Amino acid sequence: MVADRWANSDSGHIFYWAWARPELGSEAAHQLQGLISMLEDWNGSTDADVWKWNHDPDGNFSVSNVKKLLGSVDRNRPERVFEWNNWVPKKVGIVAWRAEMERLPTKCALARRNVPVPNQLCVLCGEYVETSEHVFVSCHFAQTLWQNVAGWCKIPPVIAFGIGDLLKLHESSSGSRKVRKVIHALVLVTFWSIWKTRNEVVFRQVNANTTRSLDEIKSVTYLWVKSRAKVAALSWEDWSRFSLGVL
Repeated sequence: MVADRWANSDSGHIFYWAWARPELGSEAAHQLQGLISMLEDWNGSTDADVWKWNHDPDGNFSVSNVKKLLGSVDRNRPERVFEWNNWVPKKVGIVAWRAEMERLPTKCALARRNVPVPNQLCVLCGEYVETSEHVFVSCHFAQTLWQNVAGWCKIPPVIAFGIGDLLKLHESSSGSRKVRKVIHALVLVTFWSIWKTRNEVVFRQVNANTTRSLDEIKSVTYLWVKSRAKVAALSWEDWSRFSLGVL
């Protein structure tokens, strides 16, 4: 306890350090002198220590006080906040979340981190450097996949200039709130499927195939939505026609 090492006297504070080693060394002695200088104006107390919130007159902490404190300062609110979807696993949404921030380990991202990369061309098309923007937006493989997904979901053809446009595709649907949530889930699964295909090409030398990827997107999204949205009445036949009347 501090009280075991400190006492008041007529000449000021007295410290009983009780060092384990008799010799402190020059650096420790210098630090000790700095500590003593800092404590010159310190007035100790024999009362028990208590926690106090400095931003409240009574010293009481509350969430409402934190909210008031945050509201009193200027903050830069991001133009867009990532929208999560609990109808797909978190790992699926994380791919799109990282892609939007250009935080996926694409070839260009690895090169910026000084990771040796033989070449920076996209492994799906081999025509342009591999960035997140290219892999998910402008790559021919991705564009074909997005158009097929849009046609199946009965939404307008995809015209995207960036990843943010893809993440807002569900907003253009005229369906119910749940139907829009299904489309949003499909968008996130498509991101996940494209990145999964890209990794299979890199690490397993698998040939990318849009038909196979589209089938995977439809099947895994059906299983996740049916289970997580708790719509047991949703049949595969209705899902294949994207007839979501049960929602």
